[in-house]
Amino acid sequence: MSNDDSGSGLAVGLVLGAVLGLVAGAYLASGPARDEVDRLRNRTIELTNNPEQLRQRARTVAGSARSAVRAPEAQVRRAIHDGVAAARRRRVRLEAEADGEPESGG
Repeated sequence: MSNDDSGSGLAVGLVLGAVLGLVAGAYLASGPARDEVDRLRNRTIELTNNPEQLRQRARTVAGSARSAVRAPEAQVRRAIHDGVAAARRRRVRLEAEADGEPESGG
C-alpha cells in the first residue's frame, strides 16, 4: 500500500464524515429539538431583559430548595424523638417486669 492510497482513504473518510455530520445536524436542528432551543432562547432573552424577574425567580427557587433541605431534618428529628420516647417506655416496662410489678396499660 502506498502513501497515495492512505491519503485518498483519509480524504474519503473526512468527506463522508462531513456529509453525515451535516445530515445529522440538519435533522436535529429541524425537529422537536429546534422548538426546544427556540423556547429556551426566548426564555433566556426574557429573563436577561428583566433582571428583577430573574432575581425573584432565583429567590423562589432558593426558598424551595431550603424548604426541601429542612423538611427531612424535621422528619428525622421527629423520628429520633419518637424512638427515644418508645425506648424510655420500653425500659420502664422492662424494669417493672424485673421488679415483679404488673405491667401498666400505657
